[in-house]
Amino acid sequence: GRAGVALPAPHPPGKGDPRRRMADEDASKAMRKSAVRPADRDVELFNEHIFGELRAYAQVPEDFINKGWDLDQLKAGGGKGGTLMVRVGDAYIVKELSPGDHKALLSIAGSYGRHVRSGKGETLLCPIYLHFRDVETGRFFFAMRNGIGSGPFTALYDLKGCADDKTIELDGTPIKAVHKRIWNVGMWLGQSSWTKDRHRYYDGKKAAATVNILMTPEQRTKFVQCLKRDTDWLASQRLMDYSLLVAIKEMPACELASGGSGPSTLGHRPMFRKGPNGGYIALYVSIIDFLQKWTNGKRAARVIKFLETNKATVPPGDYAARFCRHFEERTKEVTSTEPKAAPPKMILPAAGDSEVEGRPEERLNSREMKPALDSMELKERLNSREVKPALDSMELKVKAPQPIARE
Repeated sequence: GRAGVALPAPHPPGKGDPRRRMADEDASKAMRKSAVRPADRDVELFNEHIFGELRAYAQVPEDFINKGWDLDQLKAGGGKGGTLMVRVGDAYIVKELSPGDHKALLSIAGSYGRHVRSGKGETLLCPIYLHFRDVETGRFFFAMRNGIGSGPFTALYDLKGCADDKTIELDGTPIKAVHKRIWNVGMWLGQSSWTKDRHRYYDGKKAAATVNILMTPEQRTKFVQCLKRDTDWLASQRLMDYSLLVAIKEMPACELASGGSGPSTLGHRPMFRKGPNGGYIALYVSIIDFLQKWTNGKRAARVIKFLETNKATVPPGDYAARFCRHFEERTKEVTSTEPKAAPPKMILPAAGDSEVEGRPEERLNSREMKPALDSMELKERLNSREVKPALDSMELKVKAPQPIARE
């Protein structure tokens, strides 16, 4: 344009526009960032423009997994794939990525970030905050929020709405996974040859298949809304074989705290209801393991398992519809008074973060919001039942005409 004449800003590419895909692919190229050193190691970061914004939105510091773990602590997570993982405190989990999962995360990162932020963080998808490659070993990892915290749990389930449902922990005791593999010939000859651990695992699978997830009416309405929105997105990305992680804890009223009700949980707030013994029951739900694409390998597995009923290996659209339908049916409404938790301690953003798109809408104690909130509180107090009549009476007395003194 001519000198001194401002050119209009170009419109961002819309959904389905090839320019958006090209921009996402270009931005996914590995980069380094001095403040981000998982386990104090040199790493290359992928799609940092996306995950960096999600960390800022959730008020997660840049160095959130720099300390507190190392590669030697990685252990199998208990799933069929034996994915290695490690907990970093109670708040985060680092998981190793297979080449296929690494490629899947690269391809969906842009859409994932838009999905989370367009929903104002109201999603059941487990929040992902970092995608990286360890330079020395060449291994790929991602870091996510631990959506359920630490145990012990009254019950902990990994649910898919199919034959793969299982109980992970019951009454504070973990349940060892003992699978009925084709090479374990003895397990196919009858239950009399099963071990005690196999019987307990099988009983846990039966319980998981029929478990009812109890929520208040308001909680269930919000849960179903998020469930439908998330499964629609998962199907659009050709993703399947994900799970709903369901954790149940009991706690006395004296231990009830904010429980992650602030914006840093990206919508993963525990759902509280009154328990039968005077305490409270906390329910955590989170969609996990959603990086499995519908590939030719999955198509072949579906053919091989043709005799298996209600299997997990089905196309993404079918998987999403069944997943959504199952959990709409298994969530039940209960009448319960939700506790009034103490307000969360808000964390002020670093300088400049307040202008980041997608900032937490609940940042109530920010410098910009506090005076307005104080004013609103004063108005509410002045309009209360106790103060309003007195104010009205005072106003009438002031406005009443004064009698004229006569000599």
